[in-house]
Amino acid sequence: MKRIGTRTVTIIVALWTVFSLFGCGLSRERAAERILKGLEAKYGEPFTLDGIGGSWGTMNNHTLKAIVRPKSDPNLKVAVEMTKDGKQLFDKYLNQRVAKNEEPRIRELAQRLWPAASLSVANDTRLTYPKERDISMSFAEFMERYPTNIQLVSIYLDASGHLNGEGRIDSGQELPKYREFAGLLKDQGYYRTSVNWVYLTPEAYLRLGEARASSDTIDQYLMKLEEDTGKPQILAVSGLTLDAGGTIEETEQEILSYFDAWEEQSPGRTE
Repeated sequence: MKRIGTRTVTIIVALWTVFSLFGCGLSRERAAERILKGLEAKYGEPFTLDGIGGSWGTMNNHTLKAIVRPKSDPNLKVAVEMTKDGKQLFDKYLNQRVAKNEEPRIRELAQRLWPAASLSVANDTRLTYPKERDISMSFAEFMERYPTNIQLVSIYLDASGHLNGEGRIDSGQELPKYREFAGLLKDQGYYRTSVNWVYLTPEAYLRLGEARASSDTIDQYLMKLEEDTGKPQILAVSGLTLDAGGTIEETEQEILSYFDAWEEQSPGRTE
């Protein structure tokens, strides 16, 4: 069950609300200005502030977090961390840009098997903030520098085209495609990659554009939509992980069990 929970949210990028935790450091306004100017100086492009807040999830109590977006691509949400005195700035813009660089290539691979697939790609370096500023860096180059990184690929599908006669996700049809897609990723040099397949209602699938533009991750947006409407938006989630050698870590039975566990957690979604 714990692993299924990780499948429901692939990229955890949250907005931090404004807390009065700046202590004796910079004011909110000065901190925001320092963050935006620092990022522009580092990458040579302007950013906008999406949210700035307290010390939750930071390296220590002397730092604060923010979410920014590059003006060149407002759909990218970038985590930033700065010491409260404003002297040190850490960011994960490179994570996002490397993922964005690879997204068209991965999308092309996915659409060989799921022609209408919509993708989200991210890189998770955990508490490590990359120092490089070369946003043209490839995935292979990024992995050389950050070998513990995990690439997160979410494939969003309109579930209506993937159901069996009982109205449930046709796992017998999907599983061979999962294996084939994993092979395509390995052939292209993608390893240490976690892949989620997220099966949506037709209505939710049509709202993916709104989800990308929101302040939430796609999964967070869809979960909030479920709460607001009282109707399921995500019908099922399954996935697999490629290890450092590009081999699937899960057995077929484990992959199939994700569908069963999802239905147990969310009864009635596919009825």
